[in-house]
Amino acid sequence: MPAEETTTPIMTTRQVTTNFTGPPTVAEPPPGDLLRPPAQQPAVAGDRREAMVAATAEETNNEAAGKGIEGEEVVWEARYAMKNFLGRLILRTLLTIGWMALAVYTWGYSDGSLAALTIISGLVLGVLWIMIIYRIIQARFGHYYRLTTRRLFISTGLMRRRRDMMELLRVKDVFTRQSLMERWLSLGTVVVVCSDRDLPTFYIAGVDDPKRVMDLIWHHARAEREGRSVIIDNV
Repeated sequence: MPAEETTTPIMTTRQVTTNFTGPPTVAEPPPGDLLRPPAQQPAVAGDRREAMVAATAEETNNEAAGKGIEGEEVVWEARYAMKNFLGRLILRTLLTIGWMALAVYTWGYSDGSLAALTIISGLVLGVLWIMIIYRIIQARFGHYYRLTTRRLFISTGLMRRRRDMMELLRVKDVFTRQSLMERWLSLGTVVVVCSDRDLPTFYIAGVDDPKRVMDLIWHHARAEREGRSVIIDNV
């Protein structure tokens, strides 16, 4: 009887290899990104705040330079007109010519009896000239007027400057004041009445061609009122 054959099962194993590379790492930016100029970096809150401050400063500089803001344009600007001093300059010139004739007669012909009068009158004439020169400088450089399409500015003062501003929307009335001599020379004062309680009246003194200035102020004040009324109606 043949022997029974026994079979032993063959165990096979499969080897699985795993490559462990460690925890994931964050890739570093290339050196070129570190050298990126600030203009290409994303905006942050600080940059936005600096931009707002720069815009405000630019508007202030434009207003100080007379450029205006929000579509505002300068339509007229002037200083105290020199023609206001024409009569006083002519009078002092005539007095100076008379004093020179007196001086020539006194010292040219050796008339000692008029020496004291000549000296005193010369000192008085010198004081008059100093006063008129100071008045010219003070009036010419101490008064500045500027009219825009929306506002009226009046600056007064030589050493200590005061600047008043009035919106044309508040203008109630405009008229001129002229003396007989001023009418001949086309000079005068433009008076602007507004609805402001603190400063209800503005005086634009010593301007050339006051009628034209009055018409300009009234025209732009009316245009400003009509433009605001149209905006309100559209809203």
